[in-house]
Amino acid sequence: MWIEPPIQLRELPTEPGVYRMLDSKRKVLYIGKARNLKKRVSSYFQREPDTSRIRVMVTKICDISVTVTQSEVEALVVEHNLIKQLKPRYNVLLKDSKSYPYILLTREDYPKLRSYRGSRKEAGEYFGPFPNSRAVHATIHKLQQIFKVRDCDESTFRNRTRPCMQHQIGRCSAPCCHITSPIEYQKQIEQLRQFLRGENSEILAAWEAEMQHASTRMHFEKAAQLRDQIRDFRTILAGSGQSDLPYSADCIVVLRDYQHVSITIGVRRSGQDLGTHTIRVQQAHEAPDLEILQSLFLERYQHEAWPSEILLATDDATATQLQTMCKWLQPAAVQPCKIKTPKRGSRHTWLQQVSYSGTQTMSTQIHESQKMQSAFEAVATLLKLNTTPKLIAAVDNAHLGGQQTVAAITYLGWQGPDKNLYRRYKLDHVPAGDDYAAMAQVLTRFFQSIQSGETTAPDILFVDGGKGQLSVAMTIAASLNLAHLAMVGVAKGAARKVGNETLWPSWDVAGARDGLTPGYDSAALLLIARVRDEAHRFAGQYMRKRKNQSMFTSTLDQIPGIGDKKRLALLQHFGGIEGVKKASRDQLMATDGISLALAERIFEALHQ
Repeated sequence: MWIEPPIQLRELPTEPGVYRMLDSKRKVLYIGKARNLKKRVSSYFQREPDTSRIRVMVTKICDISVTVTQSEVEALVVEHNLIKQLKPRYNVLLKDSKSYPYILLTREDYPKLRSYRGSRKEAGEYFGPFPNSRAVHATIHKLQQIFKVRDCDESTFRNRTRPCMQHQIGRCSAPCCHITSPIEYQKQIEQLRQFLRGENSEILAAWEAEMQHASTRMHFEKAAQLRDQIRDFRTILAGSGQSDLPYSADCIVVLRDYQHVSITIGVRRSGQDLGTHTIRVQQAHEAPDLEILQSLFLERYQHEAWPSEILLATDDATATQLQTMCKWLQPAAVQPCKIKTPKRGSRHTWLQQVSYSGTQTMSTQIHESQKMQSAFEAVATLLKLNTTPKLIAAVDNAHLGGQQTVAAITYLGWQGPDKNLYRRYKLDHVPAGDDYAAMAQVLTRFFQSIQSGETTAPDILFVDGGKGQLSVAMTIAASLNLAHLAMVGVAKGAARKVGNETLWPSWDVAGARDGLTPGYDSAALLLIARVRDEAHRFAGQYMRKRKNQSMFTSTLDQIPGIGDKKRLALLQHFGGIEGVKKASRDQLMATDGISLALAERIFEALHQ
């Protein structure tokens, strides 16, 4: 053995499972899976690892925890979920927290199309995934142009008395006003489903037959509409690229540049090229392609629909292992997804195109990261710091006339905003307009979350305000044993323009007795203003959201006898709170569940 293990290896189980490497503080260093826990864990200590990343990790191991699973597949899933939750220092981490967007065809009497992101709780049919929301909206635009399906919300749909602008520009058949019959609208929906399933020839044949029939019966306007519809449809099909590419496929390329690793994914669904999506991968410059791609497969496909093919720019051995993984994750599939590594032909050409797109995106990201790092170095120089900060944060409060007081904390690192770390706070019990009390409350909660390990401590915290707000922050930090945390008060100038700020550090800085005024040409100040303004934006957005919620629901919520269901019924029946306010007592009673006495209470409450 090249290094002494911290536990008795012979006591480890031989079943499949997950192991966790722990340091002296019981912090998880690395999480892995194994078909045989005893063999896999022992391998770390029997011979020196090939990569420096794993060598350094092994020297820090003080304990090992294992969890036995029923199968290797279960171990794979448990490992992935634990890595997402704990984010160990030596595991590959995908820098992509958002779920993939889909097109949702709702399950309603008159289905509608809309974009959807998140867990699939809403009833309907999902088509995708798409690489980004831009591809979703572009596809919906095309589908509405061809199939004329509605996209309005339910309350608007049920309360329209004449067609909207979507109908006027030829993108909706206006079922809300019965211009299209329910049977005809369902026919449109079925043709839309056929298109999304790839049954394009059947749609064209049906339209051409219908056009011929309309022309024979001298319904020339209808025939002309169908002619234009067929022309637009053929235009979309003509723009779908090479016909010999897979009908449904993902093209995945792992790109490396010194210490940077990213994955670019090209997406093709329903015969349409939907563009590319690039994901940054952290802590992976020494990780093999197999480890990176396994993480991606679990992140992307564990809860998403599999394409018929996945094209990879990797070696055949890696592709074989990933094909086995696909079969594990698709036990009920009649035809599991096929993993291919094309060397020629249209598939190889597509792979090269995706690789080129990813290379350009990666170069831009690296350039932006280098610019950001230079700005962080400027901050270190301005504030006389011994080391360059890697993560900064800003806190700001917002209120509307002393009401709806909220606060927000935003983070900025070398790679840009880290929105996973963003936090927002309700400050309902703060005296109206008392900025110091609001700052004390939010920072108390923020510092407590740092102490408990729930929140990452920034290298520097920028406090929106002058010496008074900074003094409050320093007092709260000292009371919670965080006096060592670097903080800077950011006071706006009289003109409240970027460049006029005065900075008040919480530590002694030479020449900063009366504050630092770097000026508008300071790269450091521009970076500080960026994170400060982002906190201001995030807090203001949350404040407006709370205000809108209170305006939308508070009037009805205060009426005795009105619960969630009756409030929703009223808003849907009248198309919003303004419609409820305009309704008479008799009109209110026409809503399900509203009695004469309740209608009277509603009317009186809304007309005081």
